Amino acid sequence: MSQGQGSRFWGVALTLGLTASGLFFLFATMEESRGMPNPAMPVFAALVGGGIFFALIRGPIGKAVAKMLEGHAAQDDQLALRVEQLEDRLSELGMDQVRVAELEERLDFAERLLAQREPAGELNRPVN
Repeated sequence: MSQGQGSRFWGVALTLGLTASGLFFLFATMEESRGMPNPAMPVFAALVGGGIFFALIRGPIGKAVAKMLEGHAAQDDQLALRVEQLEDRLSELGMDQVRVAELEERLDFAERLLAQREPAGELNRPVN
């Protein structure tokens, strides 16, 4: 398991563990309050617990857990666009490398031609 997957696993485990312990505490409170003469306490505890659970599921924590569980299936559009742009640039750089190699060959050829020629002063000397 890579470092990113390990931290993702522990993040999900911690979030789900805290949610489970909160729900356990809520149900324990509701069970203890059943013997009380005021029946509003278990109803209030159930409403508060339901609100907390709803906030966890529909809020940023629930969305983060859902995104972690999805894994790499849902890619970010901007990331895909950026990768496409980088691939295009990479292919352009590949073509540039071919052009530079051709220019190097032409330069080498020109240097060899110049090295084979006689000096210019000897070619243009007048004949007496």
